[in-house]
Amino acid sequence: MKRKLNSTERIINTFEGKEIDRLPIFDIIHNVELIEHITGKKITPLNAEDVTCEAVRNTLDMVRHFAIPDNLEERVITDKDGFIYKVEWWTVALMKRPIKNVEDARELMKKDIEKIYKCIDEKKICPQVTKNYCQDLIEDCDTPEEVLAKYERISNKLEDTIMIAPGSLTGIYVALHRYGFELYTYLSYDYPELVLKYMDALCDYEIFKIESFAPSKISPIAFASGVVAFNDNLIFPPNFNDKFLYPRLEKVIKTWKSYGYSVMFFADGYKWPMIDKVLSFGADSINPCEPKSHMEVKKFREKYPEIVIGSMIDCQNLLPFGTPEDVRKATIKAIEDSGGSKTLIGSTSEIHPKVPLKNSIALYETANNYVI
Repeated sequence: MKRKLNSTERIINTFEGKEIDRLPIFDIIHNVELIEHITGKKITPLNAEDVTCEAVRNTLDMVRHFAIPDNLEERVITDKDGFIYKVEWWTVALMKRPIKNVEDARELMKKDIEKIYKCIDEKKICPQVTKNYCQDLIEDCDTPEEVLAKYERISNKLEDTIMIAPGSLTGIYVALHRYGFELYTYLSYDYPELVLKYMDALCDYEIFKIESFAPSKISPIAFASGVVAFNDNLIFPPNFNDKFLYPRLEKVIKTWKSYGYSVMFFADGYKWPMIDKVLSFGADSINPCEPKSHMEVKKFREKYPEIVIGSMIDCQNLLPFGTPEDVRKATIKAIEDSGGSKTLIGSTSEIHPKVPLKNSIALYETANNYVI
């Protein structure tokens, strides 16, 4: 009989290719009903952090950035640059940009470059990079020291469940959210040198963040993320990626690796054309394996038997609209297609508020009870 592992052992053994008792579960729980079901406790503004951490440690072996449901009211905010957002406790939606044309975008990009380097020089978290498109644990932090203190506090509450180190975003991820696809594309064509300076600024900021956090060794796993693909192909052509994406992604991954971290590359969509390139930078894991994007677990395992994969249970259609039996079948198929190793079971992004309780339970119970 296999020895029962704790979550930390299960994750580390998965990345190192050692024996495991079951495939580990890696996910985000952004669902109040599920949190309250797992813990048997009603969430309030005062206990939200403790109750959420209890749900995570009782369910997941590893989690990436997550939000705390301490304020469930929707808000509309306008930041100092004039961007307007709808803020929910678990996510942020951009409603309006203060830029109307390429020249507006060009002037904003110049200012963003200055602000990014000012934050690096002053050793501060930069709102123009981190606070305009998501809710997570560092959303209200002003310095790397505050980020580290918060990670230490949350990690202690998670006990042996691993929380991935603060995510490192590729520049294109931030740029597309901030400027939009159309204006960013025009800028890259009309003012390539300016965009390269902007991409370098974003990369330098990520390196600053890594070097502020990495020596702490709170987590053995790091995380690099980017917007790179649609469901059927990459967003940008190879020559664009060679110029604007890959050099900076390589620098980010290799910086994490230099501190001894295993690195997960997390990017939605059809990643097949770029996987070899990303692996050559030192990435240890590719996520998510979205069925809608033709990222089949069995195909990946056959092609990359030594690389960790995960996040393959569809949270766009299957989890919110399928039946528990549909979820169980998809989970079993993913486990069997994985070969029983080097795999992290979980949703393609998160258990969001639209996922019915019975479906999230079906996913986690199936993953926990399946003997590999």
